[in-house]
Amino acid sequence: MKLVANWKSAWKWFSVQFVAAAGAIQLSVLAFPDSVRAWLPDWLTHALAVALLVAAVLGRLVDQKGRA
Repeated sequence: MKLVANWKSAWKWFSVQFVAAAGAIQLSVLAFPDSVRAWLPDWLTHALAVALLVAAVLGRLVDQKGRA
């Protein structure tokens, strides 16, 4: 396995940002008190995470020359 040439600027890529956001949503929901989690439907957090992961795939396909 070999890293991409510009791996130090990977944090600027849409794909990396969307995956980080999806993970942050999932982890933040786990940190909510049980009373809040009972009120929040499971499908909502899962749908948000899936939408961000799909956006990550699409973000990887977008030309981001100005962001690298």
